[in-house]
Amino acid sequence: MKHHVKKHIALLFTSVCLWAFSLNILSQSITMYNDYLDPATVSLKGLLGDEIRSSEKGRLSVLPDWNGGQLIKMFSEEYRAKNKTNDWYGEHAGKWLYTTSLAVERTGNPKLKELLFNTADELISYQDKNGYLGSYSPVQRITAKDYPMHHRSWDVWNLTYMTLGFLKLNEYFPDPKYRAVAENIGELFLQTFGEGKADITNYGTRHGLSATVILEAAVELYHATKDKRYVDFGTYVLKRLNEREGLQMMPLLLDNKDLELVGDGKIYQNIWNLYAVARFYELQPDPQIMAALKKAWEGIYRFHLTLAGGPWGGVGKHLECFNSRVFFSPYGLVETCSVMSWVHFNKQMLRLTGDACYAQEIEKSVYNELLGAKYENGIDWNYHSFSNGCRHTANFNDCCPSSGALTLEEISTLAYSVRENGIACNLYTESEAVISIPAAKNVKIVQQTDYPFDGNIRISLFPEKSAVFPLFIRIPDWAEKVTVKVNGAPVENLPAKNEFCMIERKWKNKDTVEILFPLSLNIVHKTELIKAPQSTRDIYSVDWYALRRGPLVYALSGLIFGSEREEIIKLKDTEPESVFEQLPASENHKGFEYQLNIQGEKPLVFVPYYRTGDRKEGVWRITWLQNKIN
Repeated sequence: MKHHVKKHIALLFTSVCLWAFSLNILSQSITMYNDYLDPATVSLKGLLGDEIRSSEKGRLSVLPDWNGGQLIKMFSEEYRAKNKTNDWYGEHAGKWLYTTSLAVERTGNPKLKELLFNTADELISYQDKNGYLGSYSPVQRITAKDYPMHHRSWDVWNLTYMTLGFLKLNEYFPDPKYRAVAENIGELFLQTFGEGKADITNYGTRHGLSATVILEAAVELYHATKDKRYVDFGTYVLKRLNEREGLQMMPLLLDNKDLELVGDGKIYQNIWNLYAVARFYELQPDPQIMAALKKAWEGIYRFHLTLAGGPWGGVGKHLECFNSRVFFSPYGLVETCSVMSWVHFNKQMLRLTGDACYAQEIEKSVYNELLGAKYENGIDWNYHSFSNGCRHTANFNDCCPSSGALTLEEISTLAYSVRENGIACNLYTESEAVISIPAAKNVKIVQQTDYPFDGNIRISLFPEKSAVFPLFIRIPDWAEKVTVKVNGAPVENLPAKNEFCMIERKWKNKDTVEILFPLSLNIVHKTELIKAPQSTRDIYSVDWYALRRGPLVYALSGLIFGSEREEIIKLKDTEPESVFEQLPASENHKGFEYQLNIQGEKPLVFVPYYRTGDRKEGVWRITWLQNKIN
C-alpha cells in the first residue's frame, strides 16, 4: 500500500511540475526546423508517385458515392434520428475532405475538384444551428443533457475529424462557408467541455483517449482563427489527458513508463494524441512536454515496431493495443490507422527538431508497412497487416482504408522541406519540386533515382538566381561506405549515420549532387521468449531471422511449400550470400529478389514486403523464418 501511495504522489508531483511550466502561454519562441511544402509544388514519380495516383483514382474518387452515398448521408437528419449505435463511421467524411483537398491542390483534377466541392456543400447542409455536424441521434450526442453510454462514444472523435477536414479544405480553397463549419463545431466544443462543464475524458473510449484527440482540432482552430480561447481549451484537454485515471500520459512518460499503460495501450489513439501534443507544443513550448514526447518516441521505436516500421500489437492483448515491451512475436499485427498516426507523429517531431531519425521512420513505414497494406486498385486496404500472416481486405467502411489514403496523399508534402533558409531532402524517390527560399527565390529540384530498389541518387538544382544556401542530405542508419559528390567533387567528412549532411555553398543552375548508398542484403535476428507449459523451465527461446535490403524489408509470398507457416533453417549471420541467391526482379517489377535454396525442396523466393502475394486477398506473407530452438 505504501508503495502505491508513493507512486501516486510521485505522478501527481510530476504532473504539477509539468503544469508549472505551462502557465506562461505563448510567451516563448520556438524554432521550426522544417516547413513542409504545398502539395502543388511537388511531383512524386516512381513507386510512390504511382501509388499516390492509384489512390486518387481509387478510394478518393468513389467514397462519396459508395453504397448510395452512405458515408456522407449519415449526417442527414433522417439518418441521425435512427442512429443508436455509437458508431465511429462519421470519421470517413472528415478524412476524405482532408485527403481530397490535398489531392486536388496537388493535381488540379477538375472532376475530383467538383466532387470535393459538391460533397462539402452537402455536408454543410446537414450542420445544425448549434454547430453540430455529426451522425449521432439527439439523445446520444455530446450535447445531450443525460448523455448515455458516454464511455463508448465516438461522437467527439468524428467531430474532430470533420473539423480537421473542413480546415484543410479552407486552407487550400479559402471560403468563408468552409471556415464557418469548422468554427461552429469549435464553438460547440468550447461551450460543451472545460472546467465547470462536461469532462472531455467522459466522452470517449479507453478512459477518454479517443476524445482527447480533440486537442489537434483545438490547435488547428487556433491557427485558423488566432482565437486564444482554443489555446486555453487545449491546455484544459492536455491537463485532463495527464490527470485522468487510466491515462496520465505525460506523467507516466516522464516517469519512464510505457505507453501500454495509457488508455489500455490503444495504439492508434495513443500515437494520435502524441501527435496532437506535439502540435500543441508549438503553442506551449514546454521542455517537459518535449522530454515526454521523445521518451514516447524512443519507447515505440525500441519496443513497439515491426521490422517493416509499423506499431504492432496482438500478442497477449487486444489486437490494436501495444504489446508488453518484453514480447517479440512474428505473429503480431499492425493496424493501418496506427501507421497513419506514427507517420504523422514523426512528421511533427521532424518539424520540431530536425533530427534525421524521424524522417527515416517515415520512409521505412511508407515503403513497407503503408504500401504493404494497400491494394493496387487504390480502393482497398488491409485493416490489419501481419509480419507472418494472411492478407485480408478491410471492409470499405472500416477505418483503415481512409487512414491509409490520407497518409499516402500527405507524403508529397514531406519529401522536401524548407530548413534554415535552405532545402532538406527528407525522402528519397524520383521527384521534382519548386521550393521558395529567401536567397535564391524559387529553386527547382529534380531527383533522379530508382530508390528504394537502387541506392544511386542524382539531385539537380535549378535556382532562379545563384545564391548561397544549405542543402541537407539524409544519411540512413543502414548505409555503409556512403559517397556524396557535388559536380563530381567528393564531399569530405560526412556525418554519422542517421543524420543530415549539410552542404552549404553557392548553388548555380544545373549543379548536381550524386549520392551512393550501397545496398546489400542484411539478415536481422530476433529472439522470441515463450513460456513453456507444464515444464520446470520458465521460458524457452525461438530464434527468428528476416531479410532487409536498404529501406526495404523482404518477405515470402504464400505458405512455405504450400502448407507450412514456418520453416526451420540454418542461417549464418555473417554470410548471407552463402544461403541466399540474388535474382533479378520478376516481370513488371524493379529491384532484386532473393532465393533461399533448401536441399530437396522447392526454393523459397523473397520479394519486397509491400508486394508479397501480388497484393492479393488471402495470400500469406512470411517475413520471419525460424532458425533454431534452444
